[in-house]
Amino acid sequence: MTFFPKPIFAICLLLGSYTCFASAQAEDNLQFSGFARVVMGYLDDSNAEYLGYDNSISLDQETLIGLQADYQLSDSFSITGQLIGHSGEQRDSGIEWLYLTYTPTNSLRLKLGRQRTPFLNYSDVIDVGYSYPWATLPQQTYPRHFFSTFDGLTASYEIPNKLFVLNIEGYWGYFEDKVVVAEREMNANTTAFHGVISNIIYKNWTLRASYHQGNTSVELDELTQFSDLLNQIGFRESAESLATQGLTEVVQFSVNYENLDYFVRAEVNRIQADIVFVPNTDGYFISTGYNFHPFTSYISYAKNTTEYDQPANDIPVGLSPQLDGLAFSYLDIFNQLPIDSSEAFTIGTRWDIQPSLALKAEANLIKGSSTDTAFFAFNNPDFDREAVLYLLALEWVF
Repeated sequence: MTFFPKPIFAICLLLGSYTCFASAQAEDNLQFSGFARVVMGYLDDSNAEYLGYDNSISLDQETLIGLQADYQLSDSFSITGQLIGHSGEQRDSGIEWLYLTYTPTNSLRLKLGRQRTPFLNYSDVIDVGYSYPWATLPQQTYPRHFFSTFDGLTASYEIPNKLFVLNIEGYWGYFEDKVVVAEREMNANTTAFHGVISNIIYKNWTLRASYHQGNTSVELDELTQFSDLLNQIGFRESAESLATQGLTEVVQFSVNYENLDYFVRAEVNRIQADIVFVPNTDGYFISTGYNFHPFTSYISYAKNTTEYDQPANDIPVGLSPQLDGLAFSYLDIFNQLPIDSSEAFTIGTRWDIQPSLALKAEANLIKGSSTDTAFFAFNNPDFDREAVLYLLALEWVF
């Protein structure tokens, strides 16, 4: 994770630090809070791994601890910082949030600095497992390769009404960090990153719709050099198909219904990108549960389909060994792209042991086509792309 901010992030930090020094007041202006989770997982198949879990008991994939500090500088200004320590290798530990909040009215709120990227319904609380019933959010709709934070400005406006509450939020910023896409770790940079989110609360219903867009580029030197070679030789279509920069778009919609006895929650999203290693993905999940305090039992179904742009065919085959080798190298790039279409059936129970402490037990049946990778990592070609992931999670907030 990048710890040295760019100008907009530095302005937030300096302004917040200066105001904090200038207006230091009573200790009750400063509040600390935190959250933690210990997640134990086991995959019932020795031929594969799923999101780092294999057929041995593991505690180091999604276990984490987070600490947050909120300082009220004045009636209108506050500063928030959040530090997270991850046990998994795919996410770095460090500063997750650091932003200044300005609330000029009860309805309008502005935030400047490093913030959670509000792609999906549970993006803000994805690390706070206590806040949702499941042991983990489904990979089919909450892919781990999403960049989780951005540096920029967010404005939200709330419109209360006797019948409903409407909240509209917009943001603008940039992202720069390492991401893992198609089993490759690479440096990514997204500029002109912006989006709009609307939330409507009506009685027991909550609806959310959002749209996000940015210009993303990734660093893949070998691919860039090969693309330049194809362009120089004259195979422009093939060269353009190996894009490492382009537009990224995310569209999302979710609906939740909840009362004291049961809940129904569903979400759908679509991800489109003009980068060769990022597939176009459609995903959704639906879950229902029954509350019988202090227990909640639930079932869920999640599914996603992914597809890549088709390779170009402007490199002739059969004319010379050199061109055949070039065509083979080009097509091999597409043949190695993982197809992660899959579905997951989940059943689980949550036990609220006491306020702020919960224990969850969950079983996930993961299935994929025999021709796809379905988020599995495996070496045995006979693996049938089907396994059960068992999870036991202890969640608490403090």
